[in-house]
Amino acid sequence: MKANKFFAIALAALTLGFVACKDKEPQADKLSLNKTEVTIAVDETVQLTANLEVAWASSNEAVATVEAGLVKGIAAGEANITAKAGDQTAVCKVTVKEGGVTPPPSDVPEINVEDNSLADWDALPAEFVVEAVCPEEAAMLGLKSVKVYSTEMYLYVLVEPNMDDITDLEWVPFHMYINADGSDETGGYGDEFADANAEWLLEGSIYAEGNPYSYNPAVFSWWGEVGGSGWDWTDPSVEHDASDFWGAIIGEGQLPVGQSQCVDGKHEIRILKELISEDFADEFGIGFDIQQNWSSVGVLPCVAATDENPNGYTAKLRVKVNK
Repeated sequence: MKANKFFAIALAALTLGFVACKDKEPQADKLSLNKTEVTIAVDETVQLTANLEVAWASSNEAVATVEAGLVKGIAAGEANITAKAGDQTAVCKVTVKEGGVTPPPSDVPEINVEDNSLADWDALPAEFVVEAVCPEEAAMLGLKSVKVYSTEMYLYVLVEPNMDDITDLEWVPFHMYINADGSDETGGYGDEFADANAEWLLEGSIYAEGNPYSYNPAVFSWWGEVGGSGWDWTDPSVEHDASDFWGAIIGEGQLPVGQSQCVDGKHEIRILKELISEDFADEFGIGFDIQQNWSSVGVLPCVAATDENPNGYTAKLRVKVNK
């Protein structure tokens, strides 16, 4: 009797469970869209699809139009794209922006600095690549050009030195002056740039003993007053010796801060940003110089030399992070 009672209870529970599972099955005729919110650029399109046969409509055709689910951006603004099937409606909110639209993180390209090719630079989204070229009238011609591209994790630099001005290849220091937080209220060093706001200095050689050298720089932090000038990258109140690289936060070669290769006379450099600073802004500043016997022979960015600005100094490049 107890066995029969147990069997009846178990059967009832199983039946209830089966009924409950059936109730949770999705309804095949419930209208849904593949996207409920999307951002596109002017003249860009995106395809919406529905699981039922629907009629499409836009709430603002001056911003976005739709035909057979294909949405096209017309002008900056917002519009609701509505799909209707019988008495059911589904909506996708569309935001249209001027210019390009930042790709999702999965689509953010990286640079391969081990493939002995520079072709991947041509595939980068142009809005995130910043370039500086040395004018013929510049006071210092040691750097021909530089390109900069940054993701959230890495900083990429493609630099071409002017070998007519690089006469001693035994040790060729290449510097990056970085205003990581993008603010004018921090940092210093205005000796070679019109804006004195670099919090970080990267110092390493791109040639050693006559050959291209892997760029794994020392990292210095600015300690002087905001907007200050001079070599305030080494705090004189702290005792230093050669073993700690004269005050560097990270000594040259001590950590894999950077990685590089030389292709066709151009140096492709990758820097791991988190080893420098955790405060990189979505837009930051950067400037470069190259030296011979510890004197600058090239600075980028720069402008043509004038009587008022004989060295052609200008503000650092502004780099937008692709994220």
